This record gives sequence, C-alpha cells and structure tokens, in this order.
Amino acid sequence: MEKKSRRTFIKFGIAGVVSLLIVAWNKFTLRHINQLKHVRKVFPLPKNRLVTFYRNFIVVKREKTTVFSSHCTHLGCEINRLENNKLVCPCHGSEFDLDGNAVKGPAYKSLKKIPSQIISNGTEIEINL
Repeated sequence: MEKKSRRTFIKFGIAGVVSLLIVAWNKFTLRHINQLKHVRKVFPLPKNRLVTFYRNFIVVKREKTTVFSSHCTHLGCEINRLENNKLVCPCHGSEFDLDGNAVKGPAYKSLKKIPSQIISNGTEIEINL
C-alpha cells in the first residue's frame, strides 16, 4: 500500500472545504427563489412599457407578454436595468436578451420563466410565483 504524503492530504482537504463552501453559497444565494413558490399575485400592467421591473420578476411585453425571474442565474442578484434592449445584472454585468437568454457572462443559463396570465382587459397581470 502506497503511503500518502502530507501535501496530498492537504490538497484533498482544501478541495473538500472549497466544495462545501460552493454548495453552501449556492443554497444561500438561491434560497429566496424557492421561498416564492405557489403564490398568485396580481400586479398592474403598464400599457406603453416594453419592460417592467418588479422585485422578484420582470415583465416583458412584446407580441406576447412573458414574465421572468429577476434573479440572475449567476449568483442570484436582482436584475433591475435595461440597456440597449438587454436585461443587465448590476452585480457582475451578465446580460440577457428580451427572451431571457444569457448573451453575456458570467451567467450562462437563461432566466427562469414564470407562469402568468393577463387579466382585467389587459390592465393587470396575474403571476404564479
């Protein structure tokens, strides 16, 4: 049986600690998204706005109205800016097109779509969080 060196033991220990920190960080930063499930809320729907930012979601009105989570898929920061028809994360500069697709990193996943429906003759939107 081969004897392991102290250096190898330390490398494996550091790798284990880093792995645990990554898992804990992911759970901590994305926990708020899981707390929002199974809630229906009604919000006003501005007529002449292409994009409307709410705290936990973004409404994009084009041919079809689409609702996305406002939490960046990189680390969960709240997206709250529109620049050059792109949704921009203020934390690390990730950009998403108006279909929710990641177009500039560090995020590489698309924004999560949230089920919704237009009600009250198009003046309100019901969001199923």
